Amino acid sequence: MHFLVYFAPTGERTIYHNEENVEKLKVQDLIDWISERFHFETSNGEIDNRRLSLLYENTEIQPTWFVQDINIRFGATVRCVVIEVLLEKTKTKLACK
Repeated sequence: MHFLVYFAPTGERTIYHNEENVEKLKVQDLIDWISERFHFETSNGEIDNRRLSLLYENTEIQPTWFVQDINIRFGATVRCVVIEVLLEKTKTKLACK
């Protein structure tokens, strides 16, 4: 399995090459590899949350999918983008009786 990973936040590119355990490789494993390769850290604050998302042929690839099932063409480009999700701070009121 050989394809190009384009890391959009920095404009960097790298080749992903893996021939072992391809049947068991999930997209989340690929995201973890990209996080290490490009030194990406997610922020898990109360207000915002960043995560990496992979796009192949203009479709977001879900982290639970198996990479082999996506049929990424040899030499194709998988685009990696940062998704920022705003989370509202939730407050729970407890009533004491």
